[in-house]
Amino acid sequence: MLERRIAAKSASSLFYEEYNDVDIYIEDTAVGYRKIFKELLNKALGSKFSIEQVFPIGNRDEVIAECEKNQERTERKRVYIVDGDFYLLNGGDREDLKGLFVLPRYCIENYFFNEEAIAQTAYEEEAEMEMDDILRGIDFNHWLNENEKTLLELFIVYAICFKHIPSEQTIGFKVTKLCSSNSGIVCPDKINNRITELRNKLIAYFGKERLELEIGIIKENIKSKDKKLLRFISGKDYLLPLMIARLQSFLKFSPSSTTLRIRLAMKSEVDELVAIENYIFE
Repeated sequence: MLERRIAAKSASSLFYEEYNDVDIYIEDTAVGYRKIFKELLNKALGSKFSIEQVFPIGNRDEVIAECEKNQERTERKRVYIVDGDFYLLNGGDREDLKGLFVLPRYCIENYFFNEEAIAQTAYEEEAEMEMDDILRGIDFNHWLNENEKTLLELFIVYAICFKHIPSEQTIGFKVTKLCSSNSGIVCPDKINNRITELRNKLIAYFGKERLELEIGIIKENIKSKDKKLLRFISGKDYLLPLMIARLQSFLKFSPSSTTLRIRLAMKSEVDELVAIENYIFE
């Protein structure tokens, strides 16, 4: 039944062959994500390809499985896009599949965090406050730097839990539990307590020496990476709620989560996504 459902979703691209130069399959099936991907991908690829529709298939494993089933050449250009997730910290996966593009950030929401895009969206929602005041309220670099110090350490431990004890809650642990104010900046003490709790579980699982080794390997692998907060921390589950809280702390800002995502997608930078062109195959 599941396989038939996925096959049917994949086959829906047949109805758009006239309009799409390339068939793009994604894992996000929630309301609004077709639009989000269309906005981002048309900005990244629209000068070379006509993209009228994208096709959500299911979860990450289902998209990868569908890509694996369709490795033979056809007359249709196609590409399969999945989130980077914790695999970015844990060393990647499935790089052998033709047509599979793994986002070089945790998820598609990680592309929303551009200071100008956030400020412009807030400005459109705010009837009185001027742009300069909004930019000062956001204080984007301060928000980035303060959250990166603590959240990166947490997500390294999350990634190790995901790899070894996947039953342990990671991004399902709400970021609001890690805050002590409405500033949109996590509380260092609460983060440290959460890290300690998870470290103790990992030490019980395979020992302190192994844990420190794995932490060291991850830190060495990501040492040269830029934009670490925007690359490795979940934009959907952690960064977006934090930024919304920060905006709401100084202005009346209450767009629905779906429309906010679409509006940010319309304004976001997509330079990294241009690389998808290299993964398109037929």
